[in-house]
Amino acid sequence: MNYKYLCSLLRRNFLFWLSRKINYPLVPPDLVQINFTFDCNLRCKMCSMHDQLDFLKKQGKRVEIDSRAMRKIIKETRDLGTRTVLFIGGEPLIKSDLFELVAFTKNLGLSPIIVTNGVMLNKENIEKCFKSGVEWLSISIDAASEATFAKVRGEKVFGRITENIRLLNSMKDNRGIEFPKIVSVCTIMDDNIEELMDVVELCRELKIERVIFQPVVANNIDQTQRDKVFPGFIPKERLKIMDEVIDRMIAYKRRSPENFSFIANSVRMLNLLKRYFRGKMKPKDLPCYAGYNRLQVVQEGKIYFCVDQNKYVANFGDIDKDTLKNLWYSPKASFYRKLIRKCASPCLQWCSYRDSFTEVSDLFWKKVLFKK
Repeated sequence: MNYKYLCSLLRRNFLFWLSRKINYPLVPPDLVQINFTFDCNLRCKMCSMHDQLDFLKKQGKRVEIDSRAMRKIIKETRDLGTRTVLFIGGEPLIKSDLFELVAFTKNLGLSPIIVTNGVMLNKENIEKCFKSGVEWLSISIDAASEATFAKVRGEKVFGRITENIRLLNSMKDNRGIEFPKIVSVCTIMDDNIEELMDVVELCRELKIERVIFQPVVANNIDQTQRDKVFPGFIPKERLKIMDEVIDRMIAYKRRSPENFSFIANSVRMLNLLKRYFRGKMKPKDLPCYAGYNRLQVVQEGKIYFCVDQNKYVANFGDIDKDTLKNLWYSPKASFYRKLIRKCASPCLQWCSYRDSFTEVSDLFWKKVLFKK
């Protein structure tokens, strides 16, 4: 890593830290996340998207951001000073002009990322990834066997997803190209704890760049909810199994610099998973940067902040009538950031903290662990 990049990284990290202290963003968010549709071709066990879709439809509310509005959002992402756009649903590949929007993003000098379940990543869509300039694909792999994957995300999709990833790798090799790269997010839950290390090995086999682990939540529309009877939560009698698996993951990370980077979670974050599933994690254990690290635009055409939705409406503003910049620096956003700082339900979701903080920490620990 060159000195200039390190100085830039440290400066930006400091400004994010200070922003949270003074409750005002001194730097643009790391990325703008466009949750443009609730529509999805799967019904995953831990996902609330379809329920929310039905709820909003019954209320006669908007459930998808149209392409005109998305182009406006992408332009305003550049104006805000943010360099990355995350396309997420539902399932983004359902949208017919997704890759036109990706190309539009790329032509503005921004970095496009698509979050997909991978089922629709066929040859035609892979070609479109190449042509439009997709830089990263985030594909969730929550199990290493067909049987377990079927419990989590549905039957007869595990093989399709892994074969699609192999096809992507093959097509990249044939062209001698590097992008799009793949990152995998694995949701830890009762169904898959025995297979977590197998997931790591599978992701290595599939030439995935790195794997991220995050715990299941009761409601992925409102991460502040805590209900231990919801599907996927690990019961008390199985926590010891989870502890043993996490210890194996930590040992794997410490085996080599490559392994250390491959599991994206820091050792500290992995250990915090044990506290999370026991309901003993405290906000001070890992300060949340939601409200600073990313700006989320949701399907209703509003800005979203992660707050307790039993007390507050999480969405505000109107992207058709205002700019992202105005909404990001608005008094309403400031009010919600104060609520986030007071949140008593730390969730350990990847959106709640920043890769750049982990990057600096990893630089230090690699020096300590792998001196030779």
